[in-house]
Amino acid sequence: MVGQRLLSLDSLRTVTSAMLASCDPDQVEGIDAEFINLLAPAIDSLSRLYFRMEIEGMDGVPRGPALIVGNHNAGITFLEPIGLGARWYLERGMNDTLHFLVHDAMVALPLLRTFLIRTGCVRASHETANKLLRRGKKVVVFPGGNLEAFRPYRNRYKITFGGKKGFVRLALREHVPIVPVVLVGGHETFFVLRDGQRLARILHLKKLLRSETCALFLGLPWGVGFGPIFHLPLPARSQVRFLEPVSIDKYEPGDVDNPWAVDEIYRLVTERMQKAVDELAARRRFPVIG
Repeated sequence: MVGQRLLSLDSLRTVTSAMLASCDPDQVEGIDAEFINLLAPAIDSLSRLYFRMEIEGMDGVPRGPALIVGNHNAGITFLEPIGLGARWYLERGMNDTLHFLVHDAMVALPLLRTFLIRTGCVRASHETANKLLRRGKKVVVFPGGNLEAFRPYRNRYKITFGGKKGFVRLALREHVPIVPVVLVGGHETFFVLRDGQRLARILHLKKLLRSETCALFLGLPWGVGFGPIFHLPLPARSQVRFLEPVSIDKYEPGDVDNPWAVDEIYRLVTERMQKAVDELAARRRFPVIG
């Protein structure tokens, strides 16, 4: 089955041509339907084979604009959203696109930047998120960012947003539902020993690299890795679950400046996500194996 879904020579030429073309990380219309349609089957096959990716609840995601909020795993080698995106387009088609907000560092790397933008990613900013939601799109955000991405291995099943509530204000401002999605497994592709928050502050990494951590981890190919760097992921079983949307109909756009309303929504989203992560984690018997 996998062999049947690999790219043909003509498709490979088309993908290569698209990858070599320049693109703007702040352009909200950079998504390339042909590029996605060519790559999605192969990426989905690899995700099923290597990560044994399972996705639940996709049918419950409403049509139209929404803010999809997820937990960040696996450091900066966060491949779960790529597999999730491939499955999304194979099942939902190109009429309901996903637009991931990504870190500046990811769109600074030439080939990776092109791949990300062609598949609907944009540089993370309030401006681009606002534009996309106003155009009726779905925006995907991982509020925990670098802090959650490099949380210690012992906390791999903990939602770690660090009190970042910008996503709540964005949903209130644009009056769109919040759709929580939880991902379990990716944080077993390497083993974070320490997140290095104190060292990151000493080195001023937040200012230099927008990084709150300077992690010490065990992972391939380094053996021992240090800092916010890529790793080769272990084939950890990945489980993804979309949760019931959180409606904000009872709130007004003006509640964006209401601390009580923002805190209430933040607590509801994170508690619901933590409950779902706990349920998925309870199904797992062994690290990596799942």
